Amino acid sequence: MDFASEYVQQKEFDRIIAADSGLVFCHKLHLVPTDILGDFDSLQDTDLLDYYVAAGIPIKTFPVRKDYTDTHLAVEYAMDLAPGEVILLGATGSRYDHTLANIGMLEKFARAHISGKIIDEHNEIEMLCGQKEKIYQKDSKRKFFSLLAWGGEVSGIDLIGFSYPLTNASLIPAVSLGISNELMEEHGTLRVRKGNLLVIRSSD
Repeated sequence: MDFASEYVQQKEFDRIIAADSGLVFCHKLHLVPTDILGDFDSLQDTDLLDYYVAAGIPIKTFPVRKDYTDTHLAVEYAMDLAPGEVILLGATGSRYDHTLANIGMLEKFARAHISGKIIDEHNEIEMLCGQKEKIYQKDSKRKFFSLLAWGGEVSGIDLIGFSYPLTNASLIPAVSLGISNELMEEHGTLRVRKGNLLVIRSSD
């Protein structure tokens, strides 16, 4: 909660979309969402929803029995707004099934050429799909830099400026070669030729 509060205060967002119980966190952080959606099955304080209805904030309600998670629906809602970047907060937690499904949303962003990240107190997660090159700046708060193959082999990986450099390397999900690297230079370069690559920058 403290991390999310500090993070949103440091950034400027055009839209704040509250999905289901995310509305509670917005209220606690004194954030006024621009959009609210979900089935609200985990929202215990129904008066809170009434409060935002009275404030005139658009609310889209879905049935509890549905095919997709509230986060998935929020992601599709956000993508319809043609954003340049989407940040998912509160997308990790004790439910690994939901966390993995939320990580899968990063592939949706990447394939739509939208910059998407999942950020929490300890991790910053993004996905690169297909041929990409990206420069990363050294970050003392998130010094660990890990690469994981998502959904199959990732090939043509180059890492320049890192403690463990790579040249035309390949990763598969069953191999931990890309875990716990570190930037040695002020900037490092990552290139990938083919596949879906998770990039996770973590604190200890």
